[in-house]
Amino acid sequence: MRGPRRKRDSVNRADFIPDVIWTYDEDGWAIPVNRHDNPRKWHELVESESWIITQVDDGKLQDGKGLIPTSSSSALDVMALMLNLLDVQTGMNVLEIGAGTGYNAALIAQQVAPGRVTTIEVDEEIAEHARRALRRTGLPVSVIAGDGAAGYTDNAPYQRIICTASALHVPYAWVEQTQPDGKIVLPFVGGFGRGAFLRLTTEKDGCAHGRFHDGASFMRLRNQRDDKPLWRVFSPESAAYYDEDPDDISITTTRSLHTEPFTEFAAAFALGLLLPGWNVGLRPLDGVVLLSHAASGSWATILPGDDEHRVYHQGPRRLWEDLDAAYRWWLDLDRPDSTRFGLTVTPTGQTPWLDSPGNTLAPIGEPAS
Repeated sequence: MRGPRRKRDSVNRADFIPDVIWTYDEDGWAIPVNRHDNPRKWHELVESESWIITQVDDGKLQDGKGLIPTSSSSALDVMALMLNLLDVQTGMNVLEIGAGTGYNAALIAQQVAPGRVTTIEVDEEIAEHARRALRRTGLPVSVIAGDGAAGYTDNAPYQRIICTASALHVPYAWVEQTQPDGKIVLPFVGGFGRGAFLRLTTEKDGCAHGRFHDGASFMRLRNQRDDKPLWRVFSPESAAYYDEDPDDISITTTRSLHTEPFTEFAAAFALGLLLPGWNVGLRPLDGVVLLSHAASGSWATILPGDDEHRVYHQGPRRLWEDLDAAYRWWLDLDRPDSTRFGLTVTPTGQTPWLDSPGNTLAPIGEPAS
């Protein structure tokens, strides 16, 4: 955890944490822990090295409770890993996407002094909290309220950009605003919901290339949250219940039911690169597999059986067939993990690759562009 522990003399994480943080009760609800009402619990959470939830459900609560974390202070070892990948040096100009509490920006500011740090936060209330906390430290950090996906042109070009929220797509604005041979570090998440840290290096031609590293689980950039899944837990009985014509739903059978793409990180990450834009789910109680691709309006439900499994699907894409092809590709390559993959970002989009930028991967089941 060398990153956060270097030069911590004037920066204490507790000074950046709001008075109300969140933990989960036995029913799965996020419940508040108020520093003034329950100081012992508050300090216990804040003084740990784990992540600290500082907002749930974008601040829109249900009877004072919530479900989904939407802002946090990351675990110290995760912060250290990202800062080591970022490799900031004295005098650098750095942009952080996702100010959160402001603590990470403070650590960066200590390392680059007398350089400059800009941090941008989409939530105005969170941005104001970070601004006040950073002001108390005296560190020269500019806190901007705005959409970090667009970067921040006023202080560009940057030598380093770090994003503390996960992204399905790397905004090209970040590449444009980073000078050649600069670094961009972010948690990247694939179509199967599994993410890994990505470090890109910008080139003079306006492109960026980089390799994936360890696994990463972060909240999503707000403007890149998933499309609503087209979930259909389909069966002939459900068709009758909803007065649907079963003939509208294609049916196939398969003797293989792959669960590894949903349960193993390496498989799920690789397939997420090959099958972008998917939503996938595996119901643990009954083993039903749900597949959804919103862009094409396609879905599939796989009902497991003892010998054969029934696959119901609708839409122009046969999602189970695409999944099977991607999974067998991964097996044939001897199950490559995330560190063998990388990404190239250009003005026209992003392309994953295996082992080297020249060995690009074409998405499975999509028409050639």
